[in-house]
Amino acid sequence: MVATEDLETSRITLKPIEDSDYPTLHRWRNESRFLALFSAKREVVSPENFTKELAREFERNRHLQFIVLRKKDVVALGTIFSFNFNHIDGYIFVNVYIDENYENRGYGAEAIVVIVRYLFKFLPIHKICFEVFEYNCLSLSTMRNAVSSYGFCEEGCFKEHRFFDGKYYDVFRFAILRDSLDKIESLLQKFKSRGQPLT
Repeated sequence: MVATEDLETSRITLKPIEDSDYPTLHRWRNESRFLALFSAKREVVSPENFTKELAREFERNRHLQFIVLRKKDVVALGTIFSFNFNHIDGYIFVNVYIDENYENRGYGAEAIVVIVRYLFKFLPIHKICFEVFEYNCLSLSTMRNAVSSYGFCEEGCFKEHRFFDGKYYDVFRFAILRDSLDKIESLLQKFKSRGQPLT
């Protein structure tokens, strides 16, 4: 049983998804912003097909998924999930989505810090990876700040790797290695004590 403190800061908590979260997850999954910034899919799906789609993703490569909840009023801010867990080489990918009504307030950055620390604590992994599309300016800025301040690295650029809205865009890959865990622990304690956003 995972202790609650392993999945929270002073402002947010990560709650494992339940069936009752499916309507919210379905709504987010069909938003044009989600499809543009956080998904390889292009079409909207019905609630029934979304349930089947999510089940298939967990069968294939989805690992863990959480709802990002704001603690003060238990509002669902977004979702964060891990996928493509490679047991042999010791890496995993993470993706986070924050509803546009709550973006640019540091919630996504806090969720990333929480899940990075959680995955390193409970899994035998060496590296956690993140991919960001060229036109996702907010996420690119956040990740590049994390590179300069918190032990992340920019591993490279996949040229014209994303085709969207009639045009090819680059995809940037970032990662954090286990040897940067001390910086993550320090940042998490800051979030737990003050709720300070990563800007």
